[in-house]
Amino acid sequence: MLKMVVDSGLKDDLVLGDPNAPRFVLWNGRLRPVPSSPTDLPIFDLMSIGGKIRAGLGALGLRPPPPGHEESVEEFVRRNLGDEVFERLIEPFCSGVYAGDPSKLSMKAAFGKVWKLEQTGGSIIGGTFKAIQEKNKAPKQPRDPRLPKPKGQTVGSFRKGLTMLPEAISKRLGSKVKLSWKLSGVKKLDSGEYSLTYETPEGLVSLRSRSVVMTVPSYVASSLLRPLSVDAAGALSQFYYPPVAAVSVSYPKEAIRTECLIDGELKGFGQLHPRSQGVETLGTIYSSSLFPNRAPAGRVLLLNYIGGATNLGILSKKESELVEAVDRDLRKMLINPNAKDPLVLGVRVWQQAIPQFLVGHLDLLDAAKSSLRDNGYQGLFLGGNYVAGVALGRCVESAYEVASEVSNFLSQYAYK
Repeated sequence: MLKMVVDSGLKDDLVLGDPNAPRFVLWNGRLRPVPSSPTDLPIFDLMSIGGKIRAGLGALGLRPPPPGHEESVEEFVRRNLGDEVFERLIEPFCSGVYAGDPSKLSMKAAFGKVWKLEQTGGSIIGGTFKAIQEKNKAPKQPRDPRLPKPKGQTVGSFRKGLTMLPEAISKRLGSKVKLSWKLSGVKKLDSGEYSLTYETPEGLVSLRSRSVVMTVPSYVASSLLRPLSVDAAGALSQFYYPPVAAVSVSYPKEAIRTECLIDGELKGFGQLHPRSQGVETLGTIYSSSLFPNRAPAGRVLLLNYIGGATNLGILSKKESELVEAVDRDLRKMLINPNAKDPLVLGVRVWQQAIPQFLVGHLDLLDAAKSSLRDNGYQGLFLGGNYVAGVALGRCVESAYEVASEVSNFLSQYAYK
């Protein structure tokens, strides 16, 4: 991600959140901090002593063995770490990251690094030690001296928001970027090239290319690829994208409950809400606490997410009703009940928002890729968040990986 920032000329515009900013989970009517380091484990009150002991023993390997099938996130976490870790930490995390249902999300597909720990080390702790040993044995790659050095694990944005990244990339690429060009058809020619037909403001345009990278959502790729491979299209059509709404609101600082302030300020990354706690909003990011110049003095900016796999009803709500739902929820734990109505800065409903990495996801993805490969469609690459992972950083990382694959593929056509 940092390489992309530098390559795009945005190094000086990068803003990073405080790595020590607390995160909160709503439980029994109170926002409770999530442990940020091992030293927090004995004192944080989000879990009971019994729940902490159960989690520790399970992480060491004192838990039931893995079943003979692909586990959901809920099955894996309850088996390894116990009910409290699932209900109070992982379930709200799944809601916040995937807007998903952890009883259906695949542990292997959605959280593969954690899943792999148990596979390689016999337990989560055993796998962690083994991963550390392997990392220490591996030759250390020199770090690109151009890259910024964050003070720790954190989140980032840009001085004027994330929109600066695609705008900077587009500026660097210049006229190579075509806007309002809609791909309507793909076919492979006898020469081995692909013929691409686009609907453009100037009419239909056809292009030829040795390689094609599709980073559109899977349901769009499915429609485009159906004439080439019914099997690939069928697999891609099965990925599910639930709706999510992003609601940005601002309150005066005095609207924040006193017990939620740290040194008189709203500090932290944000908060997550388990589905069991009687609120509709999935979570809230404290935008003006994380990054500078997001709100004028005396006000706070809150970005809220609502909807997801367990709340499809948002599609039938007006924007004003979504704002009312978010405001009603926030007044239960963060905002004073008698505070003035918020200033509404934006409401965006994504009808098909985040691909769900459900049980069987990796098998479907492999089936799509194999069908294209077996039917002779080398040079056609699938990318995007349903392939790489839903995090922006993972999508960027995957983009570099696919670019390398394309380069290797095209090298066979280079003059020797």
